[in-house]
Amino acid sequence: MESEIKQISQSSYAVIGPEGATNFGIIKSSDGGAVLIDADIRRIDEVEEALKLTGCAAVKYLIDTHEHFDHTSANFYFRRRGVPIVGSAGCLGAMRDLGGPDFERMMKPVPELYERFPGLCLTLPDVVFADATKLTLPGVTLHLKYCAENGHSHSKGDTTIYFEEEEILIAGDLLYTEVHPVTFFGNIPNWLTALKPLFESHYKQLVPGHGPAVEGEKAGRAYFKKMYDYLEDFYGHAVEVKAGRESSEEAAKHMMSGAYAPLGKNRMVQRNINHFLTGKWF
Repeated sequence: MESEIKQISQSSYAVIGPEGATNFGIIKSSDGGAVLIDADIRRIDEVEEALKLTGCAAVKYLIDTHEHFDHTSANFYFRRRGVPIVGSAGCLGAMRDLGGPDFERMMKPVPELYERFPGLCLTLPDVVFADATKLTLPGVTLHLKYCAENGHSHSKGDTTIYFEEEEILIAGDLLYTEVHPVTFFGNIPNWLTALKPLFESHYKQLVPGHGPAVEGEKAGRAYFKKMYDYLEDFYGHAVEVKAGRESSEEAAKHMMSGAYAPLGKNRMVQRNINHFLTGKWF
Protein backbone atom coordinates (compact mmCIF):
# COMPACT_ATOMS: atom_id res chain seq x y z
CA MET A 1 0.00 0.00 0.00
CA GLU A 2 1.07 3.59 -0.57
CA SER A 3 0.66 6.76 1.42
CA GLU A 4 -2.16 9.13 0.51
CA ILE A 5 -1.70 12.87 0.22
CA LYS A 6 -4.99 14.25 1.49
CA GLN A 7 -5.96 17.91 1.27
CA ILE A 8 -7.46 18.74 4.65
CA SER A 9 -8.34 22.38 3.95
CA GLN A 10 -7.34 25.12 1.52
CA SER A 11 -3.81 25.37 2.92
CA SER A 12 -3.26 22.15 4.85
CA TYR A 13 -2.44 18.62 3.76
CA ALA A 14 -1.73 15.33 5.46
CA VAL A 15 0.42 12.47 4.26
CA ILE A 16 -1.70 9.60 5.58
CA GLY A 17 0.54 6.62 6.21
CA PRO A 18 -0.37 3.24 4.73
CA GLU A 19 -1.92 0.68 7.11
CA GLY A 20 -1.76 3.06 10.06
CA ALA A 21 1.83 4.19 9.55
CA THR A 22 2.74 7.67 10.78
CA ASN A 23 0.94 10.69 9.35
CA PHE A 24 2.85 13.84 8.39
CA GLY A 25 1.35 17.31 8.07
CA ILE A 26 2.01 20.16 5.66
CA ILE A 27 0.62 23.66 6.20
CA LYS A 28 1.28 26.04 3.34
CA SER A 29 1.57 29.79 3.78
CA SER A 30 0.33 32.35 1.27
CA ASP A 31 3.88 32.93 0.01
CA GLY A 32 4.50 29.24 -0.68
CA GLY A 33 6.47 28.50 2.44
CA ALA A 34 5.54 25.45 4.49
CA VAL A 35 5.43 24.18 8.02
CA LEU A 36 6.13 20.46 8.03
CA ILE A 37 4.78 18.46 10.96
CA ASP A 38 6.80 15.33 11.75
CA ALA A 39 9.02 13.41 9.32
CA ASP A 40 10.56 9.94 9.29
CA ILE A 41 13.91 9.54 7.53
CA ARG A 42 12.81 6.13 6.26
CA ARG A 43 10.00 7.86 4.35
CA ILE A 44 11.84 11.01 3.33
CA ASP A 45 11.10 10.44 -0.36
CA GLU A 46 7.36 10.45 0.43
CA VAL A 47 7.76 13.68 2.36
CA GLU A 48 9.71 15.38 -0.42
CA GLU A 49 7.19 14.22 -3.03
CA ALA A 50 4.33 15.57 -0.93
CA LEU A 51 6.07 18.94 -0.56
CA LYS A 52 6.55 19.05 -4.32
CA LEU A 53 3.01 18.00 -5.19
CA THR A 54 1.48 20.52 -2.80
CA GLY A 55 3.51 23.34 -4.33
CA CYS A 56 5.59 24.26 -1.31
CA ALA A 57 8.52 26.48 -2.19
CA ALA A 58 10.50 25.84 1.00
CA VAL A 59 10.11 24.34 4.46
CA LYS A 60 10.25 27.19 6.97
CA TYR A 61 9.76 25.11 10.15
CA LEU A 62 9.67 21.44 11.09
CA ILE A 63 7.56 20.66 14.16
CA ASP A 64 8.12 17.51 16.22
CA THR A 65 4.82 16.51 17.85
CA HIS A 66 6.82 14.21 20.15
CA GLU A 67 10.11 12.40 20.44
CA HIS A 68 9.55 9.01 18.78
CA PHE A 69 11.73 7.93 15.86
CA ASP A 70 8.93 7.80 13.31
CA HIS A 71 8.21 11.48 14.00
CA THR A 72 11.69 12.94 14.48
CA SER A 73 14.28 10.86 12.61
CA ALA A 74 14.33 13.26 9.63
CA ASN A 75 15.33 16.19 11.86
CA PHE A 76 18.91 15.69 10.67
CA TYR A 77 17.87 15.95 7.02
CA PHE A 78 16.06 19.24 7.49
CA ARG A 79 18.58 20.73 9.93
CA ARG A 80 21.23 20.32 7.21
CA ARG A 81 18.97 22.46 5.02
CA GLY A 82 18.81 25.21 7.63
CA VAL A 83 15.25 24.48 8.76
CA PRO A 84 14.48 25.37 12.41
CA ILE A 85 13.10 22.38 14.34
CA VAL A 86 10.41 23.12 16.90
CA GLY A 87 9.58 20.87 19.84
CA SER A 88 8.42 20.95 23.42
CA ALA A 89 10.87 20.90 26.30
CA GLY A 90 9.47 17.46 27.10
CA CYS A 91 10.32 16.27 23.60
CA LEU A 92 13.82 17.74 23.84
CA GLY A 93 14.46 16.14 27.23
CA ALA A 94 13.27 12.72 26.14
CA MET A 95 15.38 12.79 22.98
CA ARG A 96 18.42 14.01 24.87
CA ASP A 97 18.09 11.42 27.65
CA LEU A 98 16.83 8.35 25.79
CA GLY A 99 16.83 9.13 22.09
CA GLY A 100 20.31 7.87 21.19
CA PRO A 101 19.79 4.16 21.89
CA ASP A 102 16.31 4.28 20.34
CA PHE A 103 17.66 5.94 17.20
CA GLU A 104 20.32 3.26 16.82
CA ARG A 105 17.79 0.47 17.42
CA MET A 106 15.38 1.78 14.81
CA MET A 107 18.15 2.31 12.26
CA LYS A 108 19.45 -1.28 12.42
CA PRO A 109 17.05 -2.56 9.73
CA VAL A 110 17.96 0.31 7.35
CA PRO A 111 21.76 0.77 7.58
CA GLU A 112 21.83 1.91 3.95
CA LEU A 113 20.42 5.25 5.10
CA TYR A 114 23.74 6.00 6.82
CA GLU A 115 25.39 5.77 3.39
CA ARG A 116 22.70 7.81 1.69
CA PHE A 117 22.85 10.53 4.35
CA PRO A 118 26.43 10.75 5.68
CA GLY A 119 26.54 11.87 9.30
CA LEU A 120 22.93 10.86 9.93
CA CYS A 121 22.28 10.97 13.66
CA LEU A 122 19.75 11.89 16.31
CA THR A 123 19.07 15.62 15.95
CA LEU A 124 17.34 17.57 18.70
CA PRO A 125 14.86 20.44 18.34
CA ASP A 126 16.50 23.85 18.45
CA VAL A 127 13.38 26.00 18.97
CA VAL A 128 12.00 24.80 22.28
CA PHE A 129 8.93 25.82 24.27
CA ALA A 130 7.65 24.80 27.69
CA ASP A 131 3.83 24.88 27.70
CA ALA A 132 2.63 26.70 24.59
CA THR A 133 3.89 28.80 21.71
CA LYS A 134 2.73 30.35 18.44
CA LEU A 135 4.28 30.11 14.98
CA THR A 136 3.30 32.49 12.21
CA LEU A 137 3.86 32.62 8.47
CA PRO A 138 1.89 34.71 5.95
CA GLY A 139 -1.72 33.61 6.35
CA VAL A 140 -0.84 30.94 8.91
CA THR A 141 -1.10 31.06 12.69
CA LEU A 142 -0.26 27.84 14.51
CA HIS A 143 -0.89 27.36 18.22
CA LEU A 144 1.31 24.65 19.75
CA LYS A 145 0.29 23.21 23.11
CA TYR A 146 2.20 20.77 25.30
CA CYS A 147 -0.24 18.05 26.39
CA ALA A 148 1.82 15.36 28.14
CA GLU A 149 -0.01 15.11 31.47
CA ASN A 150 2.46 15.09 34.37
CA GLY A 151 5.23 14.97 31.78
CA HIS A 152 4.23 11.66 30.17
CA SER A 153 1.08 10.62 28.28
CA HIS A 154 1.55 8.75 24.98
CA SER A 155 5.05 10.17 25.17
CA LYS A 156 6.99 12.77 27.12
CA GLY A 157 6.71 15.36 24.35
CA ASP A 158 3.05 15.19 23.27
CA THR A 159 2.11 18.39 21.44
CA THR A 160 -1.08 19.37 19.64
CA ILE A 161 -1.19 21.98 16.86
CA TYR A 162 -4.15 24.19 15.98
CA PHE A 163 -4.19 26.01 12.65
CA GLU A 164 -6.22 29.08 13.53
CA GLU A 165 -7.21 30.42 10.11
CA GLU A 166 -8.61 27.14 8.79
CA GLU A 167 -9.60 25.52 12.10
CA ILE A 168 -7.53 22.37 11.85
CA LEU A 169 -6.47 20.36 14.91
CA ILE A 170 -3.44 18.09 14.61
CA ALA A 171 -3.47 15.73 17.59
CA GLY A 172 -0.22 13.82 17.15
CA ASP A 173 -0.14 10.38 18.72
CA LEU A 174 -2.57 11.30 21.46
CA LEU A 175 -5.10 10.08 18.87
CA TYR A 176 -5.15 7.00 16.63
CA THR A 177 -8.09 6.34 14.29
CA GLU A 178 -9.10 2.94 12.88
CA VAL A 179 -5.92 1.23 14.09
CA HIS A 180 -4.72 -0.21 17.38
CA PRO A 181 -2.54 2.37 19.15
CA VAL A 182 1.02 1.91 20.31
CA THR A 183 0.69 2.09 24.09
CA PHE A 184 3.96 0.58 25.25
CA PHE A 185 5.82 3.88 25.36
CA GLY A 186 3.05 5.55 27.31
CA ASN A 187 1.61 6.19 30.74
CA ILE A 188 -2.03 5.27 30.21
CA PRO A 189 -3.55 6.95 33.29
CA ASN A 190 -1.87 10.22 32.27
CA TRP A 191 -2.88 9.67 28.65
CA LEU A 192 -6.52 9.32 29.70
CA THR A 193 -6.31 12.60 31.60
CA ALA A 194 -4.69 14.35 28.63
CA LEU A 195 -7.52 13.26 26.33
CA LYS A 196 -10.34 14.76 28.39
CA PRO A 197 -9.80 18.42 27.40
CA LEU A 198 -9.63 17.38 23.75
CA PHE A 199 -13.26 16.21 23.90
CA GLU A 200 -14.21 19.91 23.96
CA SER A 201 -11.72 21.22 21.40
CA HIS A 202 -12.97 23.24 18.43
CA TYR A 203 -12.00 22.39 14.85
CA LYS A 204 -13.43 21.69 11.43
CA GLN A 205 -10.93 18.96 10.57
CA LEU A 206 -8.93 16.64 12.83
CA VAL A 207 -5.68 14.87 11.93
CA PRO A 208 -4.48 12.00 14.17
CA GLY A 209 -0.92 10.76 14.46
CA HIS A 210 -1.93 7.48 12.82
CA GLY A 211 -5.01 6.58 10.83
CA PRO A 212 -7.50 8.48 8.66
CA ALA A 213 -8.26 12.17 9.12
CA VAL A 214 -11.66 13.11 10.56
CA GLU A 215 -14.13 15.72 9.36
CA GLY A 216 -16.10 17.78 11.86
CA GLU A 217 -16.24 18.16 15.63
CA LYS A 218 -19.00 15.62 16.12
CA ALA A 219 -17.06 12.85 14.42
CA GLY A 220 -13.84 14.03 16.06
CA ARG A 221 -15.31 13.87 19.54
CA ALA A 222 -16.55 10.36 18.81
CA TYR A 223 -13.02 9.32 17.86
CA PHE A 224 -11.52 10.92 20.97
CA LYS A 225 -14.11 9.03 23.04
CA LYS A 226 -13.26 5.78 21.23
CA MET A 227 -9.60 6.38 22.01
CA TYR A 228 -10.38 7.08 25.66
CA ASP A 229 -12.57 3.98 26.00
CA TYR A 230 -9.99 1.79 24.26
CA LEU A 231 -7.18 2.89 26.56
CA GLU A 232 -9.33 2.54 29.67
CA ASP A 233 -10.43 -0.96 28.63
CA PHE A 234 -6.91 -2.02 27.67
CA TYR A 235 -5.48 -0.77 30.94
CA GLY A 236 -8.13 -2.61 32.96
CA HIS A 237 -7.36 -5.89 31.24
CA ALA A 238 -3.62 -5.33 31.51
CA VAL A 239 -4.02 -4.90 35.27
CA GLU A 240 -5.91 -8.21 35.40
CA VAL A 241 -3.15 -9.95 33.45
CA LYS A 242 -0.50 -8.46 35.72
CA ALA A 243 -2.40 -9.73 38.77
CA GLY A 244 -2.71 -13.23 37.32
CA ARG A 245 -6.49 -13.09 37.05
CA GLU A 246 -6.48 -13.18 33.25
CA SER A 247 -4.11 -14.59 30.66
CA SER A 248 -2.41 -12.36 28.14
CA GLU A 249 -4.06 -14.43 25.40
CA GLU A 250 -7.50 -13.73 26.87
CA ALA A 251 -6.77 -10.03 27.10
CA ALA A 252 -5.48 -9.92 23.52
CA LYS A 253 -8.55 -11.78 22.25
CA HIS A 254 -10.80 -9.26 23.98
CA MET A 255 -8.92 -6.29 22.50
CA MET A 256 -9.31 -7.69 18.99
CA SER A 257 -13.01 -8.53 19.23
CA GLY A 258 -16.33 -6.69 19.41
CA ALA A 259 -16.01 -2.99 18.67
CA TYR A 260 -12.24 -3.42 18.21
CA ALA A 261 -12.48 -6.15 15.55
CA PRO A 262 -12.32 -3.72 12.57
CA LEU A 263 -9.16 -1.99 13.80
CA GLY A 264 -5.96 -2.41 11.82
CA LYS A 265 -2.46 -3.26 13.10
CA ASN A 266 -3.57 -6.23 15.24
CA ARG A 267 0.08 -7.06 15.84
CA MET A 268 0.29 -4.15 18.26
CA VAL A 269 -2.10 -5.73 20.79
CA GLN A 270 0.13 -8.52 22.06
CA ARG A 271 3.19 -6.26 21.95
CA ASN A 272 1.38 -3.72 24.11
CA ILE A 273 0.32 -6.37 26.62
CA ASN A 274 3.79 -7.92 26.79
CA HIS A 275 5.32 -4.54 27.55
CA PHE A 276 2.95 -3.83 30.41
CA LEU A 277 3.85 -7.17 31.97
CA THR A 278 7.29 -5.70 32.68
CA GLY A 279 5.70 -3.80 35.57
CA LYS A 280 5.64 -0.25 34.17
CA TRP A 281 2.72 2.02 35.02
CA PHE A 282 1.06 -0.28 37.56
